[in-house]
Amino acid sequence: MNPEPRVVILGGGMAAIGAACALARSGCAVSIVERAHELGGLAGSFERDGAFYPIGYHHILATDRTLRSFLRLIGVDERVQWSRVRVLFRFGSELHQLGSLKGIARFPLSPRSKVKFLLLMLRAFARRDWTSWEGRSAAELIDRWGNGELREKLFEPLARLKFRCSLDDLSAAWLGARLHAREGASPLGYIPRANWTKVLCDGMTDHLLRAGCRLQLGTAVERLTVQGARIVEVALSDGSSIPADVVVSTVPTTVHHELLPQDETPEVRSIRYTALLSAVCATGQEVSPDFYWLNLSTLDRTACAIFKLSSLNPTIGRSGETCLNFVTHLRSHRDPLFTLDDAELMLRFCEDAREVLGLDLDPRWVNISRVANYSPIFDKDYRNPPVRSVNLENLYFAGNFRTYPAVASTGTALASGTDAGRVVLADLRSDGTFR
Repeated sequence: MNPEPRVVILGGGMAAIGAACALARSGCAVSIVERAHELGGLAGSFERDGAFYPIGYHHILATDRTLRSFLRLIGVDERVQWSRVRVLFRFGSELHQLGSLKGIARFPLSPRSKVKFLLLMLRAFARRDWTSWEGRSAAELIDRWGNGELREKLFEPLARLKFRCSLDDLSAAWLGARLHAREGASPLGYIPRANWTKVLCDGMTDHLLRAGCRLQLGTAVERLTVQGARIVEVALSDGSSIPADVVVSTVPTTVHHELLPQDETPEVRSIRYTALLSAVCATGQEVSPDFYWLNLSTLDRTACAIFKLSSLNPTIGRSGETCLNFVTHLRSHRDPLFTLDDAELMLRFCEDAREVLGLDLDPRWVNISRVANYSPIFDKDYRNPPVRSVNLENLYFAGNFRTYPAVASTGTALASGTDAGRVVLADLRSDGTFR
């Protein structure tokens, strides 16, 4: 076998970057195949008038050690600044801030339910390990630690907002981990005068190229050749092919099985994904009230949430502009809304702005992204796939579909890729292929 094991990574998102970084610096010959023209995946960007914007909201968590280690790797961690933001929830026709005692006091719940809510949040914050709740429903968690009113008025709408499913179907372990993270209660990070995901992706692209990685960008995988229990070659859409000693699949599992129906790993086969619509726009209008993250929990609007990106990063875009991001979660890409005409979709988002914010939105420009495979649906029976295929001995997996019950993020994807890279290296060394 080749003295430098030939590793082909399918996909070019954060998990692929993490895996490539671990493998390339250990001497493997790494190739990344990505159909987009740059690395990044869901952390990708678009350009408008010389400025770069995320295709959807992203922020840096102070507790995300993996992400911050990669920012340090490319020398930009010290540029990160931190800001406390407002997270709002729309119930009925009113906006509520549940991150403060004053906001909880105003929320339309009975006094008993408000006390239950505070105790639930304290218990969740104190608990780090949620494995004992795997296989149980989020409804059971809320009923056990809260009550029926909390379930009906607060948590059931939020479950339907995120996954378009009921608490009865959603994983208790995932919900507990989400409550533990308290994502909007701590300062969030950004890089001034930049889109930080663009800085990360460009920096890691340069790093991987210097490490000797081969980046096949703007190229799709056409076919994987299997001989016996091994993948031996990856054929590409440009007519070329790459011989493979190891393959790391970081693409969504639905895409993976279209490419490799021979893989029999059962957990991978069972994963389903939500779809995402993301419209980023800029306006010269003032947008009030002040918020970063506004959840539209009434479930009666086209958008599930509105983000004011310039509330977190005041330097994003041009001076004097407000940058907004309308986000819609769909049960799947088969929802008719997923293929709705851009102009009609933006008209609906403008209706949301009028109804929710009292704003007749006048966008200067709009960028709409459609993500067919956005987030794995973490139902109560969800289990992480193994890092190795059960029947193809040189196939490995990395991605946020392997980080349950942690809240999926840029950092968890990087960590999943790094972990897969370590397993690959350990296997190569144990069988004498690589030292």
